[in-house]
Amino acid sequence: MRYLITILFSISVLFAETKHLIAPDGTTVTIIRDEYGVPHISAENEAALFFGQGFAEANDRLYQIDLNRRAGTGRLSEWFGSLALDFDKDIRRNGYTKAELNTMIDRLSDEVRTAFEGYVAGVNAYADTMNLSPDMYKPTQYDDMDFDTFTIQDLAAFGVYMLWDFGKFGGHELSRLNELQNNGWDWFNENRPVNDPSCSTTIPSSGQTASQTWHYSGMTIPEEVALEYEARQEYMLQFKKDHGLIYKFGSFATLVSSGFSTTGNSLLLGCPQMGAPEYDNPTVTMEVELECPTIHIGGMSVPGMPFVILGHNENVGWTWTSGVSDNVDTYIDSTQSMDYNDGYWHNGAWLDFEVIIDTINMIVGEEIFTHYRTIHGPVVSSYLPWNQVYSHKMTFWMDELLMSEYVYDVNKATSIYEYENALSTASMSFNCFVVDQNQNIGFWHSGRFQDRSDGVHPYLPHKGDGSEEWGGFIDFEDLPQSLNPDLGYFTNWNNKPATGWNNGDLGPWISGAWICDGVDAITNFVTTFSTMTLDDVKDVPNAISSHGTYQAAYEFNGSDIIDYNINPPGQSDLIHIDGTPSNHKNDQWPLHQAWDFKEMLFGEEIAGTGTEILPNEFKLFSPYPNPFNPTTTIRFSVETTHAVSLLIYDISGRLVDDLISGKRLAGEQEIIWNAEGFASGVYFVKLESGEKHQTQKLLLLK
Repeated sequence: MRYLITILFSISVLFAETKHLIAPDGTTVTIIRDEYGVPHISAENEAALFFGQGFAEANDRLYQIDLNRRAGTGRLSEWFGSLALDFDKDIRRNGYTKAELNTMIDRLSDEVRTAFEGYVAGVNAYADTMNLSPDMYKPTQYDDMDFDTFTIQDLAAFGVYMLWDFGKFGGHELSRLNELQNNGWDWFNENRPVNDPSCSTTIPSSGQTASQTWHYSGMTIPEEVALEYEARQEYMLQFKKDHGLIYKFGSFATLVSSGFSTTGNSLLLGCPQMGAPEYDNPTVTMEVELECPTIHIGGMSVPGMPFVILGHNENVGWTWTSGVSDNVDTYIDSTQSMDYNDGYWHNGAWLDFEVIIDTINMIVGEEIFTHYRTIHGPVVSSYLPWNQVYSHKMTFWMDELLMSEYVYDVNKATSIYEYENALSTASMSFNCFVVDQNQNIGFWHSGRFQDRSDGVHPYLPHKGDGSEEWGGFIDFEDLPQSLNPDLGYFTNWNNKPATGWNNGDLGPWISGAWICDGVDAITNFVTTFSTMTLDDVKDVPNAISSHGTYQAAYEFNGSDIIDYNINPPGQSDLIHIDGTPSNHKNDQWPLHQAWDFKEMLFGEEIAGTGTEILPNEFKLFSPYPNPFNPTTTIRFSVETTHAVSLLIYDISGRLVDDLISGKRLAGEQEIIWNAEGFASGVYFVKLESGEKHQTQKLLLLK
């Protein structure tokens, strides 16, 4: 059921904008925006809190939430037509059915499901409010189109899409096999080492990998299969870049222990890189603070998902970078004929393909898209003249939403050890960094990875006949990890976690590749200091000439937190249907250009920031509701602090009520007119300031 939101507004004398929402359970949610428009949301319980997060983030990024969920569900062709058709096909070919998404949702804990449902309700409440009061809430993108109901399945699908973008790696075995076929084993062994000990690591001197003999089945493929798959991946990446979607191009982090810190306090810098910030395009991240009796967190969120993805609570601070470790393998499955209906060979029998038929709606018309799965996973390509299909087997299949359980638990963690416990079930490939108030710093290379006991060369495909099935997974305790290193710091730029950790088929950590030793730029800067201050850590991006899409820097002193961040180009992407942009569309861009940070304002009184955040223009907006009985809200804005009058006239031009008369602060304000004692009929409200005046018509119906 869609939920119509009740909103009460107030404007503090120090220009902080406040919204009071009535949540579905009847409790009140308060959203206060600071001088940069960042929503600081408080509620009486978690369901209402995440409802407020959904509403606030839709307020800033409704189009982006819509874009993200359409990308995750393969529905972009409804907007972009044939231009997006191949994108939608790839998403559906690799992704989940609605029934599978529902199964994943049903497996969520009650707490996480409550958060999902609250967030979804908040987004939809904003959409309903937008339709009721378009002058105030409708973005320009929806001037000629509607916002479809946001569902929990949409949220889950986008969560999977985002996690695949940043935590899924591998599946490039066809390209590696093509290299082997073209160049031979001598070249391959020299240029595609399973482990290159020369690459820089986050955990130094961590021992060599155990010696292992690898084998390959000897199967070959046509070169065009590898080239077609590579071209499809390039298309997907370019489409994301061209249409404002999230994409990865690296992330970096620096942690400093109390022993290497000038103040004796642990320090953290987190800089996820999720698309290069551009002045004219909204960043793909947001900033938010969330507080209720059971949770208090602040930091980076992603529109379309609840929680804080990167940030801190009162006890721990965390960041992460993509782990780049192989968690997808390609299988070559053999068909009986050139017809999918005849099945594929596995363990001595011909098995039927799983057949999935999707209807992809276009701007005009539709396309029926049929795709297949084997026992190993989605069929990502095929060459039926050779009786071959190529499927992807994933270590995390159907378990991606376990990451939401991890993030939820991390949001509430009280120590580094609770963080570690939450991380132990995380399914995707990430480098995870954390500091706590007890001056601990830690690093974990997390995720689910097969133990390679099958002996198949990590760069090459598996044979799908049942002879090369996986063994087990590496235990969490055996993954690269370190707590309170002797060096006094951790540095990472998606580099190799430890010397004994192998490459997968992506082969990123090979001498000569940037990702092999790019972290050296950070390490070389850090090691110029005998001890580091928080300002020194904040200077890492400038020192390496690379920004994060979002940047955060924290100092934990045992009880309090000194925190800075930046979210360029700005918090909000809202451009009203009259063409007026939010003040917070680009207001962090000067900080970005100056390699600077702003104060994060966590757990602080927002009143007192001293900077106007509301539009400084002279305008009388359309009253709402209108017609009304007996009250209506009249919203207006003035450019400067000046004498203002807000007057009510009847249809004959007679002044019947004086709502405001006197000096008012600059910015946007509201007042409720209660016409209980007035007769039904037409009235006019007039705003005057100096020589400027505007009038709106009112209709009172009793």
